[in-house]
Amino acid sequence: MGRFENFMRWINVLVIFATFFAYLSPYINPSRFWQFSFFGLIYPWLLLSNIIMVAFWIFRKKKYLFLSLGCIILGWGHLTSFIGLNFFERIEAENVITIGSYNIRNLAGLRINSKDVEKKKQHENDFIHFLKRGEEIQILCTQETSKFNSNFIKEKFNFPFVHSFNKKGAFIFSKYPIVNSGGVNFGTITNSCSWADLIINEKKVRVYSIHLQSNQVSGIADKVREEGDLTNTETLKDIKGMMGRFKHFAKLRAEQAQKVADHIATCPHPVIVCGDFNDTPQSYTYHLLTKNLNDSFKNKGTGFGTTYAGSIPALRIDYILTHEKIEVQIHEILRENYSDHFPVICKIAF
Repeated sequence: MGRFENFMRWINVLVIFATFFAYLSPYINPSRFWQFSFFGLIYPWLLLSNIIMVAFWIFRKKKYLFLSLGCIILGWGHLTSFIGLNFFERIEAENVITIGSYNIRNLAGLRINSKDVEKKKQHENDFIHFLKRGEEIQILCTQETSKFNSNFIKEKFNFPFVHSFNKKGAFIFSKYPIVNSGGVNFGTITNSCSWADLIINEKKVRVYSIHLQSNQVSGIADKVREEGDLTNTETLKDIKGMMGRFKHFAKLRAEQAQKVADHIATCPHPVIVCGDFNDTPQSYTYHLLTKNLNDSFKNKGTGFGTTYAGSIPALRIDYILTHEKIEVQIHEILRENYSDHFPVICKIAF
């Protein structure tokens, strides 16, 4: 074996080890070992690296292709959490309900620098058409929502029932009556969790709208990407700062997710959980919140599951989770840059 192939073999081994750390990430609390959470965050790139390695060894006609191929197969459940393989269309059942989850970023995408009232009105109409797609949304959970923006959504989408625990942040908009409501206290107004019991087809269903702590590294990531130089002390300092923030907020997110998971466990009704978890499926947070719940993307999603439209690519951090008695008919991710997130839309049936 030549030096280059020997070098690539060792690179392949390192990629596989890193991928297995990503596989372990959902089961390891970041309060104990936060480093595993980082490998979970970069899983899409580790998956791509393994695919490249398989292609490289096929080209070289070497048996080492089975290293990364085996790694991918062993983590098949992780692959399908990022790439949807549900290509067979399903006939919709009767009484289908459309539900959405969207971090609207305070509708910053609707603010255009123009004094033209008609142009602003058209921009608003384009947004409404984008989100509704000509159909009525019965339940919409939003995050990063102010009181002003909640009034806009309530009026434009004709939602008679609205609830938010903190009066800002995570909201639930519904065409169905809200008979009980509340929230899970995170001790901050920046992130929040609201819940509401709705009467749907004479059945009581609890809906959660969640916004968990973000990593707050997008600005630094942009700076490193645009100005970064690994030989520069300032760049290394920025990278260290990013890792420090990620470590702190991964722990905080896990604490918030545990509070929500404990609250869900006491609910006597079928549950729907929507929100911006700010964490990938290869995370401890996702593992906590998906216990006894189904991920709508894994059930009915197709193609890449990316939901974050910001500077860090290939992240799926927005979800709709459903009780086992609720059947997901269709899962869609609508991709337009009205926010730094893409809305997730599902059609469900009981």
